[in-house]
Amino acid sequence: MNFDELKKSWQEQSTDEDLQNPNLEHYKEVGNIIVKLRKNIKREFISWALCMFFLFMVPILPIYKIEGYAAFAYYFFIIQISLSSLLYYRRFFYLVKSTKKIELLASREHLLKLYYDLKYAVETYRIAAYVMIPQALFLYLIMIAQNRTTVWFDRLYHFRETFQQEPNFIVWMIVSAIVSIILVFLITELMIRAYYSKYVAQIREILDQMETE
Repeated sequence: MNFDELKKSWQEQSTDEDLQNPNLEHYKEVGNIIVKLRKNIKREFISWALCMFFLFMVPILPIYKIEGYAAFAYYFFIIQISLSSLLYYRRFFYLVKSTKKIELLASREHLLKLYYDLKYAVETYRIAAYVMIPQALFLYLIMIAQNRTTVWFDRLYHFRETFQQEPNFIVWMIVSAIVSIILVFLITELMIRAYYSKYVAQIREILDQMETE
């Protein structure tokens, strides 16, 4: 059931029922928030699917020249990232499915359950994103190394010898890794804030208002 149907159901309720249920306006506010969350989840999932499609196609693109063991490692990390991503998307899709039931907005207890489910889904999203940082760094390394991937991995494997002979290479790798981690952290937090966290906070505020009234 979409939010238009919810609005129609609410509008069909009698005036007496509205007077008996002072939290009806709060339910409507949560309904509006849920509609926005559904759109954000679907929009992000579509973006993720397109991104995964592109990443799966990268090794066969002539510009990247990823072959042999590098291609095997690349697809190994891609599969890991895909499975980790599906973990938190599964939580979000559960929320999308559960919020289609009008009973979910029928009481403060149901709204409280929705709040904690959503909060757990967002935390799962955050943890999964940070866990995937090492895999993402390896993917980035393979993509920029192109046909030099094996050589670069060998240099990193023999870290001490490489640092003595080519210190600039090691310094560049460390700086690139630190900058990449900071960027991933900032982008992840901004996305969580823009797509989910602010709505979790809004639902929390509504629950607090319902408790004080």
